Amino acid sequence: MEDMNILRENLDNNNLEIEKSIISAVLNNHKEINDIFLSLLPIDFDNPNNRLIYASILKLKDEGKIIDSLSVISYIKNNQDYIFNNYEEYILELSSMYNYENSLKGYIEILKIASISRQLKEFGKSLQDISLDSINWKDEIWKLEKNFMEITNSRNAKEVESMEEIVFNYQQKLEQLKNRSEELTGCPSGYSNIDKITNGFQPGDLIILAARPGIGKTAISLNFMLNAAKEYLVFNKTKQPNEKEKVLLMFSMEMGNNQICERLVSIDSTVDISITKRGTWDALQWNSIQDSIARLSSFPIYVDDSSGLSILDLQTKVKQLSSTKDIKLIVVDYLQLLKGPKGASNVNRQQEVANISRTLKSIARQYNVPVIAIAQLSRKIEERRGEAKRPILSDLRESGAIEQDADIVAFLNYKDAEGYDNSTLGSSVMVEYIIQKHRNGSTGIVELLFDKSTGRYLEVK
Repeated sequence: MEDMNILRENLDNNNLEIEKSIISAVLNNHKEINDIFLSLLPIDFDNPNNRLIYASILKLKDEGKIIDSLSVISYIKNNQDYIFNNYEEYILELSSMYNYENSLKGYIEILKIASISRQLKEFGKSLQDISLDSINWKDEIWKLEKNFMEITNSRNAKEVESMEEIVFNYQQKLEQLKNRSEELTGCPSGYSNIDKITNGFQPGDLIILAARPGIGKTAISLNFMLNAAKEYLVFNKTKQPNEKEKVLLMFSMEMGNNQICERLVSIDSTVDISITKRGTWDALQWNSIQDSIARLSSFPIYVDDSSGLSILDLQTKVKQLSSTKDIKLIVVDYLQLLKGPKGASNVNRQQEVANISRTLKSIARQYNVPVIAIAQLSRKIEERRGEAKRPILSDLRESGAIEQDADIVAFLNYKDAEGYDNSTLGSSVMVEYIIQKHRNGSTGIVELLFDKSTGRYLEVK
C-alpha cells in the first residue's frame, strides 16, 4: 500500500515508465496479461507510440495470433497506420526491459486513473467550445452525457466469472428469497393470477403489453401502478434514512398529466369517469373523489407527459430520477410514439423501432427495473373471427425486434369467443390477459373484469 501511494504521488513523472512496463509485460506474456487486456484500452496510454503498439497488440489478440516483440513489429510493418519512427528498435527495447515478476495491478490502476483524469480535462475543454441551438440542444446534451459516462465507466470488457462464482452468487440469492416474508421477487401487479405466472414484474425485464386501440392497455397499466404504489407506500413510510424511496415512473405521450390524474382518481374512487369529466357528482361521489385525491397525493408515482419524447430523452430522465430514487417499475405509453435519435433520420421506421426496443431493454438491465412498454397491434387482427381473433406475436406492429427484445409479451383481448356474451356485464367486459411469450417462465391466460366506466380492472377468482 505504501508503494502504491509513492507511485501515485509521482504519477506525472512515472507515467511513461509505467506504460513501458505494462507493454513490456504483455510482450513477455506476464501472468497478469489478462488483467491488462480487461482493464486497459489504447486511449489509456498517453504516449502516442505506446498507444499504437498497444492497439496493434489488441489487433493480434483479436485475430488469435501470438503476441511477442517480433509479431508486433511484423504487424506494424504491414499496417501503415501504426508505423512510427524507429518502431523496431523501440519495441525490442521494451521487450528487453522486462526483468521482474511483481504484480501489475497497481500499475494498471494508476494508468487507468491517469487516463480518466486526462480525458476529463479534455472533456472540460470541449465544453468551453460547445454551441447549442434551439433545435438540436437535447441531442447535444445527451451526447455530452454519453461521452462523460464512457469516460468514467470505461473498461475493455466485463470479467468472466467461473461456475463456482456464479453458483455462489445464485446460492446467495436463494438464501435471500428463503428469508423473505413476501412471496414475490418482482414488482407486484396486484392480480394474483398474473403474479403466479410472472412472480411479479421482474427487474431487468422488458414487458410488451399490446392490444388494439380502446381495449384498455393504458387502463391496466394504471391499475398495475396503483396496486404497486400501495405496497411501496408502506415501505417508504418505514424505510431507513440511508434507503432510497421506492417509486414508479410513467412516460405518457398520448395523455397529459391531468388526464392521467383523472383516470387514476376514477379507478381508485370507482366513480364513473364521465361524472368527473362533467362535474355531475352527488355528495357521496364527491366525498369518494376527495378521499382518492388525498390518497393519490401521497403515492410514490412520477409521471412525464412530454409529447414528442425521444428514447434519448427517456434515457436521460430515468438516469436523473434513479440518482435519488429507487425506481421499481417504468411504464411507457406507448412504444410506437417514441422517437429515435435525430441522427438516425436516414433509417426506416422498422429500424428506428428496433433501436428503441433495444434501448428500452438496455434501460431495464442497466437500472435493474422492469419496463412495461405499451404497443399497438396491426389492423389485420380485426379481419379474424372467434378463437383466431386472439392476438399472436406476429400481430405486433414492426414486430421483429420488439418480439426479440421482450422478455414477456402480453396481449389484451375481449373474451367474445365460444359464444360468450359481454353484453350481460353492463359497462364491464371480460378481458383476457394473454401471456404469449415468457422468456423465463410459463405462459398462460388470465381472465380479468374491466369496468369501462371507471377504468378499473378486477380479478376473476
